[in-house]
Formats: sequence, structure tokens, C-alpha cells
Amino acid sequence: MRDYRHKIDFLHLVKKRDEFGEYIEDWEVFKGGIWASKDPLLGNEYFTALTTDTKVEVKFNMRYVEGITNLMRIKHNDEIYEILSAINVKSLNRELLCYCRLVK
Repeated sequence: MRDYRHKIDFLHLVKKRDEFGEYIEDWEVFKGGIWASKDPLLGNEYFTALTTDTKVEVKFNMRYVEGITNLMRIKHNDEIYEILSAINVKSLNRELLCYCRLVK
């Protein structure tokens, strides 16, 4: 059983018009209050990540959430993570695995 003890929000980029009619981009909550496990990369996973140019730092594992893409971000407490890879484990729509790196 996974240890889903971290509450995260998925953010997506939206374009809005400001008071002058110009488009501005902002990150808004797509799905909020999702329980997930947060694990640093260890052992073979860490060294495999180092060989690529992506610099994966952490992985989030949770129950499947429909509509999550690599264009989104994850907010956990005050930290924002860029999703590098969102994987539907075994394509069963039961578990979602997101490999991420810290943005700020």
C-alpha cells in the first residue's frame, strides 16, 4: 500500500485578458486536494535520471487522475514542480506516476 500522505494540487496554464484587453498567462488549479506519495529518486532511478537531460528530482505517486499532462505543474506546500512525465501505470487507469523537477 502506498503512503498517500501529501496533499497536492495540479496547476494548468490559462490565458486571461487583463483590464487593458491584453492576454496574460497565469497558473490556476486544475484539480486540487489530491492525496499522493512523494519520493526522491534513489538508486538506479537516480542514476538513470542523471544520464538524461531532464534532471528529475522527485516522483509523485497517486490514484489515477484523468486529464493530467506534461504541460501541467504540481503544487505541494510552497513548492512548485514541473511535470516531466505523467505515466498511467500499466494503462489501467488506477495509478498515476509523475516524475518532476522543482521550479521554485
